[in-house]
Amino acid sequence: MRLRPVSSNEEGPHDVSDALGWSESYSFNFVDPTDRLALLSRIGVRPNEGIMDVGLDVFVADGGLLAARHVRSQKENTADLEVEGVKYEMVRPLEEWKLSYDGPAHSLRSSRDAASHDAWHKARLERLSVDLTFHAEAPAAATEGAAGKFGQAGRFTGEVWVSGDQYRLDVPGVREKTWGATGSVIPRLRRRFWVRFDDGSALAVDRRVDEGTDDHSGWILQDGALRGLREVRLRTETEPGTYLQKSVDLTVVDEIGTENSMSAEILQLAPLPGVRGKVQAVVCSSIARFKWGTRTGFGVVEYLHQLDSEGQPVLSIADWG
Repeated sequence: MRLRPVSSNEEGPHDVSDALGWSESYSFNFVDPTDRLALLSRIGVRPNEGIMDVGLDVFVADGGLLAARHVRSQKENTADLEVEGVKYEMVRPLEEWKLSYDGPAHSLRSSRDAASHDAWHKARLERLSVDLTFHAEAPAAATEGAAGKFGQAGRFTGEVWVSGDQYRLDVPGVREKTWGATGSVIPRLRRRFWVRFDDGSALAVDRRVDEGTDDHSGWILQDGALRGLREVRLRTETEPGTYLQKSVDLTVVDEIGTENSMSAEILQLAPLPGVRGKVQAVVCSSIARFKWGTRTGFGVVEYLHQLDSEGQPVLSIADWG
């Protein structure tokens, strides 16, 4: 699939359809390999549901996780992206954004405890402070024919305070924006990758499986060239007896036919449960170290599983391609 140009108008709020699950969401992700600090943040406007919600997760080197979750009433689409102090501010479209927060976050000793409701109830509250600027390092990338989505490689500068510890940051990362309604609110299966490599290269892959659909989109930035993806192949090794990803082998073929194979080792994982209506799911958010030839990279790997009544994935993890 080839890429299409992204206009600055796409940064602003879009017209809302009648679909209940329509949303406009903004996400920012990075992994700092030096301090083993990772930030995953997403804010979503859901006017037909009457809410705006935000999730801010910080993985720390000792295996812990800090998470801030907030919701506010919002019945119209808006560019005012702030929920309980978590604020996203566009400074220049397709060039610069600011992220900020200073408030409480639930702290888990181990990110693996994220699957336990009891662990969340017992989690202590700690102060989390975020003051970051995202600077674009490449044009925004949108797959031709995949309306309502674009991504961008960039750099995060600023600082994060976790329980009194200060982290000064100047690290590569990736952001993404999506809008619209795509099938059910929670798909049957989803796989997402956002990766930055030590030479400035970047990769984004998204596969979504729903009733009657199996779609993928993504892009690769290599040696300054930004290209869409023609084909994606994926092999997943899970931890024994679980659906938790342990390592992955990923091959992408770009729009001009160049094949790029890479492997990833999962460094830290948080199985985050969720419910929308009567549908249960778990998002296994993780940070990973990637190898692509002589390149080393770090990024975010997310495996979403829709769950059945026994808490098992409705679709098993299978090789892709």
